[in-house]
Amino acid sequence: MAGSYEKRKPFKGKKFHKDLREFKSQEIKRSLVHRARLRKNYFKLIEDEKESEIPGQEKVQQDEQVESNDENSDGGDDEVPKGRSRTALPPQKAPPPPPKRKPLNFTERAKLAKQRKEQQREEKLQKVQERRQMLEKRNKQREIQKERLSQRTKSGQPVMGPKISNLLDKIRQNN
Repeated sequence: MAGSYEKRKPFKGKKFHKDLREFKSQEIKRSLVHRARLRKNYFKLIEDEKESEIPGQEKVQQDEQVESNDENSDGGDDEVPKGRSRTALPPQKAPPPPPKRKPLNFTERAKLAKQRKEQQREEKLQKVQERRQMLEKRNKQREIQKERLSQRTKSGQPVMGPKISNLLDKIRQNN
């Protein structure tokens, strides 16, 4: 029986170190893949920005030429182009897409991360302080309650008034 027990529960010492090494290597691989993915996405963004700048400028120039042609046309006032009326405002372009945020470089990202960590640390510290204050307040209330409930008369009998008021307070809190 002792032999079967050993088969079920092998010595974990060597496996533990091996798992730590494997875990560390997996963690390093994950970080490398993550960085590579970030780089790839960054370069894609840069290429997209370059491509979007060039066609956008050509569109603006074409729109300006169309508007100038409409103004220069010598037609009667009765003539109105099919798509546009003369009294209407110049054609409104689609609202420009929100400007793409410039990808942050490493130092800016590091600063942001540092600020976030600092803010989280301060929030955590504040929560801990609030919790400590609440615990201290509860402990003081418990001590006061304990003193009231443990009061005795001159003859050594317990005073019932505080005990009854305590029970009434509990009933009020539940309702």
